[in-house]
Amino acid sequence: LKQRICGIPCSIAAMDPTIDCAVCFESFGASPAHEEQKLDCCGQSLCKHCKECLRRCPFCRTLWHGEEPLEEEGRFIWQRRSFPNPILTVWGTTIAIDVLRTVGSASVAGARGLVTAAAAVAAEASPAMIAGGVAGGVVVSAGLAVAIASQHSQRQAENLSDIVRRNSPQLRLTEGQEGVPSQQMWRRAAAVLWEALQWHLSPQKPGLPHVYHGSPWRSRSQQHHSIQIRQLLCDEQSPRSESVESCCIWGDIIFCYSLWLDFHPQTANWGVCKSYGLPPMHFCWHNRWREDLRHVTSQLARKLHSSEARALLGDREHACAACLLAMLDHILSWEVVTLDRGKSELITADWWNYPNFCERLKERFAFAWAAASAPADAEVELMSFDSHLELMAGREVPDCFSGIW
Repeated sequence: LKQRICGIPCSIAAMDPTIDCAVCFESFGASPAHEEQKLDCCGQSLCKHCKECLRRCPFCRTLWHGEEPLEEEGRFIWQRRSFPNPILTVWGTTIAIDVLRTVGSASVAGARGLVTAAAAVAAEASPAMIAGGVAGGVVVSAGLAVAIASQHSQRQAENLSDIVRRNSPQLRLTEGQEGVPSQQMWRRAAAVLWEALQWHLSPQKPGLPHVYHGSPWRSRSQQHHSIQIRQLLCDEQSPRSESVESCCIWGDIIFCYSLWLDFHPQTANWGVCKSYGLPPMHFCWHNRWREDLRHVTSQLARKLHSSEARALLGDREHACAACLLAMLDHILSWEVVTLDRGKSELITADWWNYPNFCERLKERFAFAWAAASAPADAEVELMSFDSHLELMAGREVPDCFSGIW
């Protein structure tokens, strides 16, 4: 007997204990934070994220992390103090907070807009159809749609990899660049990418909270930076430059930035991306999109880390290229939970605070860029991104992203 909940077969939303975490239902290995962890106390398995957030084993109730027994009115306290709730983190129930805090957004218009959008996302992520016409089923339908949409989609990953494979961009000689040595063209590209990074790590508008979501101000600025970056690329109708092959490497980096700016957040957790989401709506879940785009940048890091690329670019140019690619990977490391909360395995933010993450990343970028731009014989003690480029190059990626560059 196949039971159905709001039109969705239970088999679609069911948890498989052999491959899924029993707490958050995330598949083991879906991201570095959800790697399978065998428990020493009872031999069961949880994901890494849930194990870090819980103070005791959910199976045998053994205390972890050196926690002291703490009971309130005879109840066991499961969550570690100052750690996020692992269930809320993954299942996206905090999206209700995001909607309330982004009332007036051009893309979200009340509960009906949320349900419609969530249902569209679910339709793209799986063949399931969301039925939620009655008032009593609105919240349940939206919640199930969000849960389904938050799962990784192989079709979306293949869509992204196909777009990268079909494009072999190169730096474009626009008007005003005639007579400029090809070896110096990368400096203009680096300046444009630098401006886009500084914009992203700054508040959307002076005086407003620094949060991660869509808004009219962000949309206008994002479109401006996206146009500036795409103008650096040579399309099929533009004549190819006869410059050195270093332009091709810079073209690949610029193309990664254009893919990054192709994602338009609607709330903190999901948005629209034509290069990743499936037609016609192109909706996608932020954390799944950023994970797959990091696979793309990791494959490019493998190419940039090669001895051929180092010899072709030279020390300073290679250091600047590595710095910009590593910086994009740092930005994509932010795992969104709510508008202003999340986490990154690369930059530790106080209280999982997004503004604090941005401040620390801007400081890290400033030091790394100074190290990349310094003369070879300069005696400076600055931390570059060379070690991180090597880390990116050594990552394992799914088969669909292997060799895309």
